[in-house]
Amino acid sequence: GVMSDVLAMPKRTMWALLALVALMQTAVLAYGVYARDQLLKDGREVVMQVTPVDPRDIFRGDYVILGFPMSMIEYTGEKFGALSEGLEPGGEIYVTMTPGSDNTWSVAKVSASYPKESGTADAVIKGRVERIDRHAGPDKTLVNARFGIESYFVPEGTGKELEEKVRDQKIQAILAVGPDGAVATKGLIVGGERHVAPPLF
Repeated sequence: GVMSDVLAMPKRTMWALLALVALMQTAVLAYGVYARDQLLKDGREVVMQVTPVDPRDIFRGDYVILGFPMSMIEYTGEKFGALSEGLEPGGEIYVTMTPGSDNTWSVAKVSASYPKESGTADAVIKGRVERIDRHAGPDKTLVNARFGIESYFVPEGTGKELEEKVRDQKIQAILAVGPDGAVATKGLIVGGERHVAPPLF
């Protein structure tokens, strides 16, 4: 097997290989951080009304857990048949969001690949399908999706103060959306105040 092959190598070769693997992992990690930072800088800014998932225990440490309108997508009737094609748990999902008033966004369409066309005001957001329940009710299908933006790290010292505001006010997430559907959280708007973390680079 691979392990016995590795163990049979001269020690220097083995260490060189391990060092190479470590270097590659570090490079992938660094690229991920860099790509996210570029997305935060260059991505289109989208402000979206969100729901704190559990208003009694919003902050676990200094994280705020957010519920997005595309986290749980509900379809009824005929409309769903064609739209759910190609979607499978663990697979990619591209959700086209349409803006409404007061930074509310709603799901316009869903597909398993990047849509060929969308309105100029629309935002296409890429995520992963977590669960599909095609028998949620008569003619009703539920799709749970995750986008990697559900928990937001709050800068040290602001947790408690923000928590108080979140309890009785609207909260909005400031997102950065890339041309390929990649999405990252820039910050929050709580009680009309922007809380944005500074860029890393």
